Amino acid sequence: MENLAIGIDIGATNTKIGLVDSTARIREHATISSQLDTANPAPYLAAVNAVVEQYTSRYPVNGIGVALCSLVNAEHTGALWAVNAPALNHLNIQQAFATRFGCPVQVLNDVVAYTIAEYACGAGQGVKRLLCLALGTGLAIAAMINGRVIETWGGVSADAARIILEPGAEVRCKADIQGAAEALCGTAYIERLARARYPRRSVTAREVIAASRDGSDPVACQVMAEIGGHVGHLLALLSPIFFPQRILITGGTAEAGEPLFQAVREQYAHLIGAYMTSLAILENGAARPVEIWKAGLGPEAAIIGCAWSFLQPQA
Repeated sequence: MENLAIGIDIGATNTKIGLVDSTARIREHATISSQLDTANPAPYLAAVNAVVEQYTSRYPVNGIGVALCSLVNAEHTGALWAVNAPALNHLNIQQAFATRFGCPVQVLNDVVAYTIAEYACGAGQGVKRLLCLALGTGLAIAAMINGRVIETWGGVSADAARIILEPGAEVRCKADIQGAAEALCGTAYIERLARARYPRRSVTAREVIAASRDGSDPVACQVMAEIGGHVGHLLALLSPIFFPQRILITGGTAEAGEPLFQAVREQYAHLIGAYMTSLAILENGAARPVEIWKAGLGPEAAIIGCAWSFLQPQA
């Protein structure tokens, strides 16, 4: 009998649910509105349960993985605190699904789930130490060593969004920290830069990212290069902590293409590239610069990652 599991990626706006097999193929997929902006989770759970029941009624599943758009509590039963999804607060989502469906349930942070998937079957394969950066409206990271997630607190490796890149910057992150990485790398700052450079029209971050990707607009490319400089700075600060061999960037901003990635790599090389290469010589006897790549699995990776442990042969 083949191994199958269900992955549930809970975002503040939408929830993606998939039936995953051991080759990381999503056999079936559904997206529903998250309905998490109230204190009552019952309507949301009913909507998720209806989809999950469609799968469990037709397939035997080994377990259910849940990826949360929040920090995770110490017991890994639910959210530690979900600012953008208050219905998750104080909800034992592990117990809710386990009781309803009678199978094991695992709860992870969503970026951790992304990183597990990339490490196992995406662009993170083949390295001992992997760092994954999710970049969009907000910013989050997760790190893995030899297949194990580094978890410090809240189910994550670090709250990299609060790292201060420019103490004197005019912008603040959602946690009100001046010059924080989220404030200087997130989509709000893309739009702030765009407003200053497109004075006669309003431009969204999505439009700037798209124009940068196809190279059609030099101003968009300049905006994304500036964002890339901040991202490269952040990754340089994180590298002496996690010593990554490869860094993957995922999320909507990663779709900006080469203008973004070139700036990230150049800033990273300028700030810390030689040092990180020297560590590779010590470890392997050969110079190997840290690789900075776009993540390979796309927006469905968290579905795969949160279900992955249920898809592996049991010892």
